[in-house]
Amino acid sequence: MCTIVGDTLAAYSDDVGGRVHDLLGTRCDPYVNQMLSGKAFDFHCHSNLTRAILPFGLVESDVHDVLNVFQVTGLNKDGQYYMEPCPAKSGDYFEFFAEIDLLCALSTCPGGDLSAWGWGKDSGSDDMLDCCRPLAVQIFRLTDASLLKNWQSPESATYSGVHGLKMPTFAA
Repeated sequence: MCTIVGDTLAAYSDDVGGRVHDLLGTRCDPYVNQMLSGKAFDFHCHSNLTRAILPFGLVESDVHDVLNVFQVTGLNKDGQYYMEPCPAKSGDYFEFFAEIDLLCALSTCPGGDLSAWGWGKDSGSDDMLDCCRPLAVQIFRLTDASLLKNWQSPESATYSGVHGLKMPTFAA
């Protein structure tokens, strides 16, 4: 779908091995928030992404896996998922080349840089909003076609099975 061509935090790793820009975690959503805190809140990443894709004829179930850009996630020594504060500073970037047409929806984590994070009835204060940071998006178009001289568009998967299911045979 895309190739990462620039990343100022490519070598980043925390003390446990957590990295940035991963698919390890999911996005927070109003369903889990309601369950854990007893409060309704419609501005988690899931809701933000849902609102972002609606104008393109897509719906909530079309919000798929997320790429946690600049968010530190990992598994600790006990195999438990964790998140840490974002190490990004002004000027850090993540740049990719779209190999196919992409619809990219962006949500800045309502937990901000995760330096004031929490779940449950006694957490999730407005302090989390105080550590939100702005993001910038730039879209570039190639002006020198020779840069794509050896590039080939990705091939479609050739799989044509039915995931192990046998289709019924009907008598004529």
